Formats: sequence, structure tokens, C-alpha cells
Amino acid sequence: MGRKSEFSREEKIAAVKLVTEGGRSALSVANEYGIHENTLGKWKRQYAINPEGAFNGEPVLEEASAQERELQQLRRRIRELEAENDFLKKVSACCLRGSQWQSRWYKHTSGHRCTWA
Repeated sequence: MGRKSEFSREEKIAAVKLVTEGGRSALSVANEYGIHENTLGKWKRQYAINPEGAFNGEPVLEEASAQERELQQLRRRIRELEAENDFLKKVSACCLRGSQWQSRWYKHTSGHRCTWA
């Protein structure tokens, strides 16, 4: 379990914006905040992935894991759609076969009276 950050969400965003929008180097901002340059790089990635949700105490999904989760969801949806498509093909084939059989039966029995026993 990670330790509690001594920086608020607003401070982290301010540090990130100093680098991204303020034109300052990551090293100078990291030194100013008393953090390692890699920590600031991690904050930048988190903010770039999800600016609204960054630094809210929620588990941070790295971009690769977020993409992996989306890929899993898309593959699951593909399997569902393929199963639905297969079902619909089978149903339409049965309906088509039934209508052809009925039409042949009606042609064969036209003019005859049909009684069911």
C-alpha cells in the first residue's frame, strides 16, 4: 500500500501545468516541489490519461491497462454479437426451410381436402 501524498490534487495539477503549459523543465519543477523528476513524470501521465479523474484517490489505470480493459470489453462484445448472429442465421434457416416445405406441401395437396387424424 502506498503512502499518503503530501501534495493536494491542486498542487499536483499546478506542478504538471508548470511543465506542460508553463514551459519549465520537469527537473526544475521537481526540485521546486522537492520531489523526484520521475514522480512528476508519473503525475503528468496520470493527468494526460484522465484530467478530471486524476489525483482523486481512485486507483490509477495506466494507459496500457486502460487499453487492455477496453480491448477485453470489445472482444467480449464481439463474442456476444457473433453468438447472436449465429442464432439468427439458424432461426432464419429454419423459417426459410419451413416456408419452402409448406409451399411444396400446398402445391402437392392443392385441390385435395386435408384432414388431420
